[in-house]
Amino acid sequence: MTALDITRHPSPGESRRHLPGLDGIRGLAILLVMLSHFIVVGNNLGTNTPTSRFLHSGYLGVDLFFVLSGFLITGILIDSKTSPAYFRVFYLRRALRIFPLYYGLLAVSSLTVIFITPEDRPLLTGNDSMAWYWLYASNIGMAVKGDWLASPTWVGLGHFWSLAVEEQFYLVWPLLVYLTPVKYLKRLCVVLVVASPFVYMVLPYLFGGGDPKYPEAFAAGNRATYVSTLGRLGVLAAGGWLAIIWRMPGAWPKFNHLLIPCAVVSGALLLLERTFLADGSFLDLSFMEPSLALVLGTACVGLAAGGASGPLRSDIFATPVLRWLGKYSYGIYVYHHALKPVWQYFLWDGWITRVFGTGWPATLCYTASATTASLILAWLSWTCFEGPILSLKSRFSYGSRKAPESDATPSSLS
Repeated sequence: MTALDITRHPSPGESRRHLPGLDGIRGLAILLVMLSHFIVVGNNLGTNTPTSRFLHSGYLGVDLFFVLSGFLITGILIDSKTSPAYFRVFYLRRALRIFPLYYGLLAVSSLTVIFITPEDRPLLTGNDSMAWYWLYASNIGMAVKGDWLASPTWVGLGHFWSLAVEEQFYLVWPLLVYLTPVKYLKRLCVVLVVASPFVYMVLPYLFGGGDPKYPEAFAAGNRATYVSTLGRLGVLAAGGWLAIIWRMPGAWPKFNHLLIPCAVVSGALLLLERTFLADGSFLDLSFMEPSLALVLGTACVGLAAGGASGPLRSDIFATPVLRWLGKYSYGIYVYHHALKPVWQYFLWDGWITRVFGTGWPATLCYTASATTASLILAWLSWTCFEGPILSLKSRFSYGSRKAPESDATPSSLS
């Protein structure tokens, strides 16, 4: 067996159909993202303090989602590469997983504009057209506009940029995997990972906002880079590279022992960067944030996939709570931010501020309440809507498979 025989070497007791730790990765990522979106309500974080930066770091959970997506999608594609139904089954199964909830929520948001807030119609035209969302191109719309796109009053759609990145990745990556021998695919992943810091530095200039002398244009360029698929290729490719290594019995053990050191070092540096070594500090590490998030995310996914041993092995990600959250993470991701206007109206304005005021107790109460509401709604959505549709996936099979398949959208993630 050569180094490039793509046959997973299963560890003792490991299922070849499902890796519980990966559900935990989803659960951890969605907790981080929810914290980032809910903790800002009440404006109690302050601005650019170590505490505020630390508590507002949950957006890094999106990077974790992307690494996981690259890992799972690349693995699925490699394992089904010889199937005559390679493209058809992949896209049908992805559509069953992603489209119903995504387009269902877009339909609801359009109905709210028609029947509840018709005054939103003029705001959702031109650069802010809802067409960007219907075409899975909201991140491109943000680059064109230079800012976040407008959303209907009662449904926030700003977080759909990450789902657009995923869908654009799906349009290109299956063809690349199909046409590229695995050894060259692995090299391509390495090139994309190594190039990612430079891409992140160059893209703001390509988007027309790279000069700090013009703050508004600079911010627009950085924002467009943050939501662009090109800017996220590095983390997606890191997951793809990990999927290939995971299937190489000769290479995985050599990489395996590096997982914990990589996680600890990158995690420690990222913690310092998000607290004390940020903009304006004596040692500014903010330029390293994307690369540190990439390394940490890759190490965590590797650990969750069965790497290493001891206290940081995959079991830490396979706890029942994290796995439960991971199972419903796509719905949680979609609903928690989409209904943020509803949560704020009925929870924050409706009773929390009347009882607790607007200080930290109110913010913490809102975070707990909105999180609970999001979890309940996601569970109901899975039980009554997503689950029955997903049962249709059994009708579309690649045939014989060699490795586990799992859902891989930004928050089931997606």
